[in-house]
Amino acid sequence: MAEEKNEAVPAPKAKPKLGALLDNKVVLLGVIVIAQALTALAVTKFFIAPKLQAGAAVAEAAAGAGHDGAEAAGPEKEGEIVSLDEMIITLQGEGSTAHYARTNVGVEIADPKMAKAMEARLPQLRDVVLTVLSSRTAADLLAPEGKEEARQEIMRRLSEKLPPGALLNVYFSDLMIQ
Repeated sequence: MAEEKNEAVPAPKAKPKLGALLDNKVVLLGVIVIAQALTALAVTKFFIAPKLQAGAAVAEAAAGAGHDGAEAAGPEKEGEIVSLDEMIITLQGEGSTAHYARTNVGVEIADPKMAKAMEARLPQLRDVVLTVLSSRTAADLLAPEGKEEARQEIMRRLSEKLPPGALLNVYFSDLMIQ
């Protein structure tokens, strides 16, 4: 009988080994998810974030280099943008083919009060833009240098119609050439 009692006592359970723990699919899936999250975090922190910061520094330096010395010393002025609405312009001909441009021009004005007054002069300002762009060819406006020359001429001609210092910039929000 003594022998029967010894057989009835269960043997002590062995501690699970690491290999046996990884045989459990839920635990294995959790380990994989955590490893992927840590890998993504490391890639973002050590590879992607430094490149984004370097790119932002280069863009900031390029934006600062585009201004003259007087404006670079102080903060850049921001004004209110007045849209001159969509315009369709017949471009100067290159042979027998007619080309058209559809554009939407925005004018940045330093004084918000002046922006309200400009709305009354909108036809006069649109006429300046139409006159400048209709003297260009499609090839002129397709080249980046041609767009910049047109923008500078529009700024110069609009500045003649506005009080000194009122015009800050001219923006093309759309420019489609057909």
